[in-house]
Amino acid sequence: MKLFRFAPLLVLTAGLVLQAQDAGMVLRTSVTYRTQRNSLQLTDEQRQQADQLGREAAQAGQAGKYGDAMRAYYHGLAVMRGNEWTPAVDFASSLQGHLDHAVVDPGKPITVTLSPLYSNSGTAAKLTASVVLVPLKKDGGAEKSLGSAMVVDPAATPFSTTVKLATETVGDYTIEVRLASEGARAPFVKTLPVHIEPLAGPAQRLRDRLSKSGKKSPALPTAEYALALYERADRGEVNPATSHLADEFAKANGILDALEAGRDPFAGHGDFHKAYRSGVDHSLEPYRVFVPATYTASKPIALVIALHGMGGDENSMFDSYSGAMKREAERVGMVVACPKGLDSASMYRDAAEQDVMDVLAEVRRDYNIDASRIYLMGHSMGGYGTWSIAMAHPDVFAALGPISGGGNAAGMAKIAHIPEYVVHGDDDRTVPVTQSRTMVEAGKKAGANITYVEVPGGSHVSVAAPQFGPMLDFFAQQKKAKTE
Repeated sequence: MKLFRFAPLLVLTAGLVLQAQDAGMVLRTSVTYRTQRNSLQLTDEQRQQADQLGREAAQAGQAGKYGDAMRAYYHGLAVMRGNEWTPAVDFASSLQGHLDHAVVDPGKPITVTLSPLYSNSGTAAKLTASVVLVPLKKDGGAEKSLGSAMVVDPAATPFSTTVKLATETVGDYTIEVRLASEGARAPFVKTLPVHIEPLAGPAQRLRDRLSKSGKKSPALPTAEYALALYERADRGEVNPATSHLADEFAKANGILDALEAGRDPFAGHGDFHKAYRSGVDHSLEPYRVFVPATYTASKPIALVIALHGMGGDENSMFDSYSGAMKREAERVGMVVACPKGLDSASMYRDAAEQDVMDVLAEVRRDYNIDASRIYLMGHSMGGYGTWSIAMAHPDVFAALGPISGGGNAAGMAKIAHIPEYVVHGDDDRTVPVTQSRTMVEAGKKAGANITYVEVPGGSHVSVAAPQFGPMLDFFAQQKKAKTE
């Protein structure tokens, strides 16, 4: 049976709670929209209608009318996929799902809520909802019905229903809300990740232990972050299936064991998951650090700050790209730090920019970093962030490496003294290659030392990993003439 699934098609962190007044949601969807527009085989009529709806969405987003923007984007996506935009589709598209708990102990109830992002046209018919628990893994057993034949009335939203899980149900699942309307070819599906495991007890024990800890250590926020991650996963802000919360609790207890024994839990070399308490809002924020085997505290070492793309987090640069980042960093002997940037669609602006600089400060505190060899690079949104952060902090970085990005060409004169290694594919359907071409042209006019690699036939993603090695080799040849 064919299912209509209204979800962004980018490689995004699943399960994010989407709020109507959320500029980040509109930005994420705009990137999806542009990629679909440039990738699908469309008729002239589809292309013209999609372009018009895209313009309407952009105008609504700029005006702060995020619900209207989402409606136009969803309408345009339906047009591009050849789906009829009926009042039922309009209403179903508007509904965003949320669980009151995305991390739950077995046997506990969960409340499922559907809230509209925007008002319906007034002609929408009622929908019928069925709630189904679906195992995330294929070998996880059969799906289970949690309720059916429930009416979702456009005049009575938000819609909520409470379902109870069986005591023997444990693991990673999705709760699917399948919405049907009279005459529809197939149901519309809202997919909500849920992790079922007895974690409330271990979380409380860790919370109690942290409250009694008298240790003052830079490592303590990392132990505390395990609980912050648990709470964020429970709220649906991160995908609970990728969080491995029981392991995070065990690591947090291991950190506390080390601190109580007078040991540094992050001594030595390797790949470390860390966190710090932000000075912006006092939240606990994660970052990740790779320390090569050649590092010794007695000798200053180069540092690369690597920025992930939209929808990613502090793990993306290490866990994606077939592990190329860590391999190349080990080869050239550089520390690499990956910030989260607060939000998956932050564009590294404002507080997200501060997060990057805070992570830089954290790493410089913990390791003997050579101030004349600090480099900044990133892919996609991270490419944009590479240019914008360098322009905001032109005296910090010894070289830059934006991949598949873009930015404000007028600001290139501010960073003309910083060597750059710029990468883009000429078949990039997400960020047009003209974005890098414009930045490179402006930089060269300002006198910048820029190596520009434009990959023939290269897509938005395919150009990144093969260039990590050459980029780090380029970095290795660059050193600030004047240190801080």
